[in-house]
Amino acid sequence: MALLMGFCVPSTANAAQSPRLVVIVSVDQFRQDYLTRFRKNFAKTGLFRMVQKSGASYSECRHRHAFTNTGPGHAAMMTGCSPNANGIIGNSWFDRAADKKVYCVDDEEASLIGSKSNDGRSARLLLAETVGDRLKAVTAGKGKVFSVAFKDRASILMAGHKADAAFWMDDGNWVTSSAYLQELPHYLQTLNDEKKLDQFARQTWTLLLPGTKYMNTGPDQNDWEDPPEGLDTCFPHELGESKEKGPNDLINHVYYSPFGNDYTLLAAREMISIEHLGDDKVPDILCIGLSSNDAVGHAFGPDSYEVEDMVYRTDLRLGELCRFLDEEVGKRKWTLFFTSDHGVAPIPIVAEQQGKEVVCDPLPATKIQQELEEELRSHLHLEPSNTERLLQRAEDSQIYLNHHHPALAGDNLKTGRQIARDWIAKQPYVKLALSVEDLATSSEEPLHQALQKSFHADRSGDVLWVLDPYCLPREKRKGTSHGSPYDYDAHVPLLLIGAGIRSGSFERAVSPSCIASSVARLLHIAPPAGNVERPLEEALAK
Repeated sequence: MALLMGFCVPSTANAAQSPRLVVIVSVDQFRQDYLTRFRKNFAKTGLFRMVQKSGASYSECRHRHAFTNTGPGHAAMMTGCSPNANGIIGNSWFDRAADKKVYCVDDEEASLIGSKSNDGRSARLLLAETVGDRLKAVTAGKGKVFSVAFKDRASILMAGHKADAAFWMDDGNWVTSSAYLQELPHYLQTLNDEKKLDQFARQTWTLLLPGTKYMNTGPDQNDWEDPPEGLDTCFPHELGESKEKGPNDLINHVYYSPFGNDYTLLAAREMISIEHLGDDKVPDILCIGLSSNDAVGHAFGPDSYEVEDMVYRTDLRLGELCRFLDEEVGKRKWTLFFTSDHGVAPIPIVAEQQGKEVVCDPLPATKIQQELEEELRSHLHLEPSNTERLLQRAEDSQIYLNHHHPALAGDNLKTGRQIARDWIAKQPYVKLALSVEDLATSSEEPLHQALQKSFHADRSGDVLWVLDPYCLPREKRKGTSHGSPYDYDAHVPLLLIGAGIRSGSFERAVSPSCIASSVARLLHIAPPAGNVERPLEEALAK
């Protein structure tokens, strides 16, 4: 048995169960209930029927953190731990010391490769290693790790620190970061140079199936969806042809359509072939983020024809990917995981039509800044002041007190937190508010535990809160969003198929962060150092 830096090449008896290539597909914004609502129309050649026949599925898969957004979701699935450990508490967060917001993949010391943009990107702010980082370490770099998505944060946070590269779209071009490479691979540079994105100019997105077959039956033309400029609320959707912002913005239209996923999967197939992923006995990892589902979901909502059509098209494209893997890597030599970083809430107007109580922006930051400041000063017996505020920032369901204010010195900081917590908790449509001290205590309450999973001592605020179900922290009533700990945002699919997978349907409560330890188990390596999740043992062949 050959050993390489702690990596054990499987024996012949084990080889059939150990994949040469592991593919993790994260569909940005995909609820678990899509698999049941739309099951009747799934094609025999799609991924979902394939999994039903010969793969494994977990029906009770939920993200454990409270603030279900793209950055935290992708970081959790590949590190095996929640934001409280990996540090990615949001897509962005307030940096108390710098007195400004930071983006989850910001890196001023890095530069973009393939773009003239000055926005540096890397996994610098991710405080835990990924399973890909672990593979690179134990194989002395011989195991390849790549990632690709339309969104930078999806690609980078799945790839991790030591990946060969993470790729994403910037102004219509594939790009990467100097943290990974100094030049773009020739196959992606060719796609850029030949302007392959232009193949979608003036393409028309039509319904895949006859309209009568769709489960979503609301009016296709309506006044509550929020498509980008140049696209209507109803089918067919004709894409633009220009890279200029406005009604003909091709790049944005591709992103808000199934063609965004098509282009991402084209790049992924090129990567598999030209980087020779899965070609030798040292296993490789490829992460694929399908970001267009999120854009469509935000604009049209989960009860739309557009989202349902995206589900059918995503299913078919992933079925095609599996057949490509059979041809390129070899049958029984690859394993694919399918999950999502979060779900989505219904569009407010649609939710009201369904009998739900919905409020948009029930606790705006301007209200908090003014009224909570007054509340704090009243309790601490301070005169009003426009220069020395007790409240440094209020946003993203968090309160940041001014730790440098003399009135909050010593034990008064704890008092200030309690005042802020109690004021937040009394506001309409607030389900739960917790201070730093509350978050340090144990609780069996699920929302309490979810907030604990989202709290990082060095990055989070002094008070965190959760709104009531179906209440969105946004002013717009058109379109929708996500970010809560409720089932419509947290409950996502988890499917497995390929080498080393035992078929079956399992009901154990799991999380997408179980993927990290499961990939490690399949590849016979240790899980990432910060991993806290059990592998998906029921689905892994002995």
